[in-house]
Amino acid sequence: MKLKWLKFLLWAVLGVFLILTSYGLLQLIEPVGIAPIAQSNQPPDFRGRALLVASDADMVATAYADARLHRIAGVEDTLTLVELPLDAPKPRVASVQVSNSVMSWPQNIAVSPKGQWVYVSEVRSRPADGIQALESINQMPPGERITVVNIANLQQPEILQTLVVGRNPKTLSISPDGKFLAVISEEPDRELAIFQIQPDGTLGERDNFAIAKDFSRSAVPGSVVWHPSGRFLAITTTSDGSEGSYRSFVAFYKVIQNNKGIQLELYERPLMVGNHLSNGCFSADGQFFLVPDLKWRMYGLRALNYLLNPKGELISIRFAPETGEPPTVVSRTEVGLGSEGFSLSPDNTLIVTVNLRRTYLSTLPPVWRGKPFSSLSLVKFDRTSGQLTTVSEYGFEGLLPEQVTFDTTGKSLAVVIYHDREANPKTGAIEFWNVISGDNPQLEQSGYRIDVVRGAHDIVVVP
Repeated sequence: MKLKWLKFLLWAVLGVFLILTSYGLLQLIEPVGIAPIAQSNQPPDFRGRALLVASDADMVATAYADARLHRIAGVEDTLTLVELPLDAPKPRVASVQVSNSVMSWPQNIAVSPKGQWVYVSEVRSRPADGIQALESINQMPPGERITVVNIANLQQPEILQTLVVGRNPKTLSISPDGKFLAVISEEPDRELAIFQIQPDGTLGERDNFAIAKDFSRSAVPGSVVWHPSGRFLAITTTSDGSEGSYRSFVAFYKVIQNNKGIQLELYERPLMVGNHLSNGCFSADGQFFLVPDLKWRMYGLRALNYLLNPKGELISIRFAPETGEPPTVVSRTEVGLGSEGFSLSPDNTLIVTVNLRRTYLSTLPPVWRGKPFSSLSLVKFDRTSGQLTTVSEYGFEGLLPEQVTFDTTGKSLAVVIYHDREANPKTGAIEFWNVISGDNPQLEQSGYRIDVVRGAHDIVVVP
């Protein structure tokens, strides 16, 4: 009997070993190839007034894995302005030091409707001089500020205001009429603040809202977005796992303005739609809310969440308050690993998600699927039904790309790359792509890039 149990145990151990070995070997296979590069000597015809890029110089991409910051003296957090159209031999670039951090969703830059003022959230602040490593990346010092920058003159950006707003201000959204700035932070009992924007662009009076109570106990508000009508807000959440599971919600609020300021009224119950939601956006007509689910909380251990995470999803939610119907998920489609940021084309027919995959991994493991390079996923969007259809995925080199934007024509894309995989990186990059439209749309690397301060993690086009 003992011999039989010993044989069973040995076979069980061998089986587990073979399963783990097979899975490890599968990680050597990269299912996504590097996208082709266009054969052209001309820079892409990227339209708009300017591109704005936020760079977090306080940590390298792999600090998420090993908490080693690899800071370089004299390289500081920066807001970079690139004037458009692009000048290939010598791009017109200006910059100003603005404290910001990659440690939130890529919605840290907000631009006023007329393109004169820019608002940047700090999220986390600068570590003290000499600190090069932490026990955990979550030990990065808390932030508390929003910086207001005047960009009326693109070559001479001017800081107008630096305002303390609360613990770790994260995502920002400006109302369509340009009168209010909504801010999600980690300030207890006032996770959402709405500031009045003064005629000179500075932030004035604020209304605070304790919105966390509207969700489950483990929910953490992560992003806020104004509806195109200005009459509603959308909030996305993640989860801290305190209830034993990880569920993310989307909630919509009705915005009521009166002589007492702004009041919010929850519109229907929060909708549980995923595992780990990033920031979202509305379609141009406000009928659909789009948001990625990164699925980064599928397991109980942090290491497994980032080593074995499945592909992300893009989710389409119908939002039609005029019909009286509750918000409803109408479509889901699979996109790449770590689909943190995305952009909707100006005509609302295409969506591109930027997938950082597992490029945050450091020296260990030496080889792992998703570690060598990042990708973009191209998705068709039906403006009438809200249906999503993934077309293809395109690989490219560079670490931790978190955001992408179409130009004002929808024919070009700009992607921010945190930095390349190299020792002590000093620069990140903006990489430009061509959009080939038609019945079978495609993406193509233009081969043109502009270096910026390392840590580039958010990008916005100023029309």
